[in-house]
Amino acid sequence: MTNKRLSVKALSLMVVIALFLSAFCISIPASAAARGAWAPNTAYAVNDTVTYSGSTYTCIQAHTSLVGWEPSNVPALWNKGSGGTTPPPAANGVTFYADINYGGTAITLPVGNYTLSQLNAKGIPNDWMSSLKVPSGWTVEVYQNDNFGGTKWTYTSSSSWVGDTVNDKMSSVKIYIGSPNTSVTKPSEVPSNIWTYTMNVDNKFGKGGDFALLLCAVIKKESSFGAGLPGSPSAGDGLMQVEPNTRNAYLSQFSSTFGRTYNHSSEQDQVCLGALILNEKIGKFGNIYNGLLHYNGGDYWYPGATDSYGRPILANLYADEVYATYKGYGGKN
Repeated sequence: MTNKRLSVKALSLMVVIALFLSAFCISIPASAAARGAWAPNTAYAVNDTVTYSGSTYTCIQAHTSLVGWEPSNVPALWNKGSGGTTPPPAANGVTFYADINYGGTAITLPVGNYTLSQLNAKGIPNDWMSSLKVPSGWTVEVYQNDNFGGTKWTYTSSSSWVGDTVNDKMSSVKIYIGSPNTSVTKPSEVPSNIWTYTMNVDNKFGKGGDFALLLCAVIKKESSFGAGLPGSPSAGDGLMQVEPNTRNAYLSQFSSTFGRTYNHSSEQDQVCLGALILNEKIGKFGNIYNGLLHYNGGDYWYPGATDSYGRPILANLYADEVYATYKGYGGKN
């Protein structure tokens, strides 16, 4: 695991050098002040504030700055923020930071499971993350290895410093709204094969069973657990009735998520594809009900929306019915 930041020993040495320079080489200003943009070869006093890379930093150790000692690189000298407080986490996702005290590069991820390749695609390299902001009611599981292996660390609130044990060791992540339901029971009306399909997907996404209940509710509405498919005029795919254009748009994402090419005839793959799309909508639109609205009506659905023939798109009625079924199954979110 590569540590991209300064080691504790090197950082300690720099602080000692800084104190030496401060005491013998320069005269520290007597009072703290807003010093404008950070610059090298400049004397800074405790509580001086500077701006750097669009953020404000407060000096916590008097020193003379040097090239390489930019505020985001030396948390022993600078604290991000002007008043010791940080903005609240984004409501639409968990924000991961490269440095402690919510410093350095910041990347926000919505609900979902992210392998190393998926983290890389979002701009997060391997063995990364020193602090994170978690919205209220969310859960984050950070894994030491790719594909959710190795040691797992769980966060339900923000952390300005994850500690030496976790620092720069994130290789895959699971993000939930709420907590995964650790014990669910198959609804009596759900066929065993459908339950197997949905639980397989639930396990892949790490949802603890609650997502399986939601998928069963969708499958009931879309295809009556498969019983409504014979003779159906719909061009949608099987159990979850994903339309051809939508299916084609997600083929590459399906392969990267599940490690295989989509099989149009496989009921398991039909559930996997629908689950992939639904999970994305939930993350994008903030909750299960809104996810259902846009799973049925598309990303740009709004109350009163019509199709190309002028017919109303009743995604709200769809969401009402599916959500009620899901809650009747014991859904928790």
